[in-house]
Amino acid sequence: MLNKKKILAAVALLLVVFVFAPTPSAAKPNEYKAIVKHLKSKYKAKKINIPFVWLARLAVSVVRPAGVKSFSVTLFDNLKFSSETLDQEMQSMMRNSFSQDWSPILRIRSKTGEQVYMYMKEAGSSVKVTLVTIDKENAAIIRATLDPDKLAEFMNDPKIFGVSLDDGEKQALNQTSGPKDADKDADKKN
Repeated sequence: MLNKKKILAAVALLLVVFVFAPTPSAAKPNEYKAIVKHLKSKYKAKKINIPFVWLARLAVSVVRPAGVKSFSVTLFDNLKFSSETLDQEMQSMMRNSFSQDWSPILRIRSKTGEQVYMYMKEAGSSVKVTLVTIDKENAAIIRATLDPDKLAEFMNDPKIFGVSLDDGEKQALNQTSGPKDADKDADKKN
C-alpha cells in the first residue's frame, strides 16, 4: 500500500513537471541562431555550406590557437533586402536578440552599403564575441569564445605550435633599433 502511494506521488510530480515545463519551441533561441533565422526568413538568404568546418572547430577546441576556445561561422548568399531599411531592421533585431549582458562594440555602415555589427560579453574568464557582416548580397555571422589573456600573449608573440607567424619582423626591428640608440647616446656624450 505504501509503495503504491509513493509511485502515485512520483507520477503526479512528473505530470506536473511535464505540464508546466516550457516546450523547446517556446524557449528563446540564442543570439546566434536568432540572427541566422532572421537572415534566412526576412531576406530569403541561402546558407552556404562550408566543407570540413566541423574539423576546424574540433581542431580549435583542442589546440586553442590565439586564445580561441570555440567558434561558429555561417555564410549566406543572395540576400534580398532594401538598403534603406536594412540598418534599422538589423539594429532592431539585434536589440531584441541580445540580452542585457551583451554590449554593442562596433557598428559600421559604409557609403556602398556594407554593414558590420559586433557584440561582446564576458563569460567567466572568457569573452564571447558575435560579428555580423553584410554586403550587397552576402552575409557572414561569426561567433567565438576567446581567452583574453592567451589572445594578448599571441598578439605580443604570434606563434602556433611553436612556429612564429611574424616573419621575424619584431626581432629585426629590435636589432636595428638597439645599435642606433647606442650610437645616439654616444654622440650625446661627446
